[in-house]
Amino acid sequence: MKKSQYDIILKAMLENKKRIWWSAKDFQHEPYFVGYEASARMSELFQKYDDLFIVGRDGRFRILSINWESEEVENQLKRLELI
Repeated sequence: MKKSQYDIILKAMLENKKRIWWSAKDFQHEPYFVGYEASARMSELFQKYDDLFIVGRDGRFRILSINWESEEVENQLKRLELI
């Protein structure tokens, strides 16, 4: 089954705990390729799971970090079969 662009982004962020901040550029090449739509998908993820993310800025660009204290983390880890 092909993973959605949302799942690619979430899985990358949840698997790489040591990485704090993520930008759309991180999803415009392998191994986590989403393409030019990455910025829009990240915004949509934040709107859907606002408690799961911490939002920052890098100049004019939005960057996201996982809020590891959120209850939603465990839900997403289970859904993506990471635990």
